Amino acid sequence: MYTVGRAAELTGVPSGTLRKWEQRYGVVAPHRSPGNYRLYDDEAVRRLSVMRSLVEAGWSAQEAARHVVHDAAAAESALPRPEVPSSDPRFAALVECARSFDGPRLERLLAQAFADADLVSLVDDWFLPSMVHLGNAWQRGEITVAGEHFVTAAMHRRLAHAFQSLPPARDGGPRVVVGLARGSRHELGVLSFAVVLRSRGVAVTYLGGDLPLEAWVGTVSLVAPEAAVLSVPTVEDLPAVREVTEALAPLTAVLLGGAHQAQVEGPEHLGHRAGAAAAALARQLGAVG
Repeated sequence: MYTVGRAAELTGVPSGTLRKWEQRYGVVAPHRSPGNYRLYDDEAVRRLSVMRSLVEAGWSAQEAARHVVHDAAAAESALPRPEVPSSDPRFAALVECARSFDGPRLERLLAQAFADADLVSLVDDWFLPSMVHLGNAWQRGEITVAGEHFVTAAMHRRLAHAFQSLPPARDGGPRVVVGLARGSRHELGVLSFAVVLRSRGVAVTYLGGDLPLEAWVGTVSLVAPEAAVLSVPTVEDLPAVREVTEALAPLTAVLLGGAHQAQVEGPEHLGHRAGAAAAALARQLGAVG
């Protein structure tokens, strides 16, 4: 639970605006402390973050509130996605696999992609852009949620296998902790980053998705890495990421990727080419790979 002041810090929404959205539009319904103070839970903070982003994207407060109250996740998906090239025929092929649940064709596409390109090019020019194409196809109603999950699950398995197949880093070399904050489960971006980083000789402690704040602090305190890397793939992830970056800042360098990284002040931003950013970090750390 968060006080109104803390909720304002985590969402970037001034406390006065927060109260107005609550009272005028019913975006959130705070709990009350024994002393009758407003308290906001994680879901309320996520809703406020989505509301803020929609308003900043040009929606009226009334329209944004209506969408957030109805379905916050669907409202977040309506925000503009980054533009990516559309000329690669494999993007359309992945969408077709999602539409028809064609497992053999999907496995052939993934096997060829991993065989033909180096990891940086694979991640930046095809793997992650393909996720944007799948998301756009879902928004247009061309594929179902199940179809999108079918493809992304296969891509996750292939990426995890690539990570596990890489040789371990040399003893005494640099170490980086990589993962997602509490409530965030969109792993493909951070896992792609981790694969490239490990391929460049960095010892990667990969923590996966949905890691609570105290687990982040405990792991970084124990491992003492040269850096901790997180992603902000959706607007809803912003409050939890802000908490983690604030807590880790005294312990190690914190770096952020993901579509909404620019909305978190303090950590170094990695940009939107995860493969190139991972290779650059490995060079900066002096890894041998």
